Amino acid sequence: MDDMQVFNGYGGDPDTLLGFGEEILGAPTTLGRAMEILGYPVQSSQMLQSPAAKAAIAQQLAHTRPILKHVPVTKKRVWPIAFGPTSIPPGQSVVATANPQVYFRGQKLINTGDDTGLYIQQITVGNQQQLPANSNPISVRSFDPGVLENAMKFDTCQPALTLSLQVANLDTATHLWSMTLFGTAAQ
Repeated sequence: MDDMQVFNGYGGDPDTLLGFGEEILGAPTTLGRAMEILGYPVQSSQMLQSPAAKAAIAQQLAHTRPILKHVPVTKKRVWPIAFGPTSIPPGQSVVATANPQVYFRGQKLINTGDDTGLYIQQITVGNQQQLPANSNPISVRSFDPGVLENAMKFDTCQPALTLSLQVANLDTATHLWSMTLFGTAAQ
């Protein structure tokens, strides 16, 4: 997934770190603007181009605001996460959770268990719902292996977050439920 990004705040070129010409915390930042923020008078344009001046300002800004640097993903791969198998009694619901421990973006949910009377009520990544609020439950039949148009693009689950599915049995018999979520893991 090309739009997955991982950030940290260390090392690199001051131009890249400061994001000259890009937005940091909602305000465009240029070297001249950075000097104003730090209380320095803006000098000649020749001084603003000096690598030593850029390095000094980067060091000063590091103490006043967060600095973001794009860190490229070193490993990406397709990864399955299994939920279940779980027996769900009639009229009951279960919440199945997974903790990927890597950056993970779910893309395709596939039903691998019974599909009669079982409905997905909620899917969350961390505390973010992945289904529309106040929507009707979705039959797990919508996610059977032969169904083509059931791909989704979930939010990215960070290592400390949890993926969870809430599934209800609206039938009069107990059913064995299980699903697999395929997605992209990045490290």
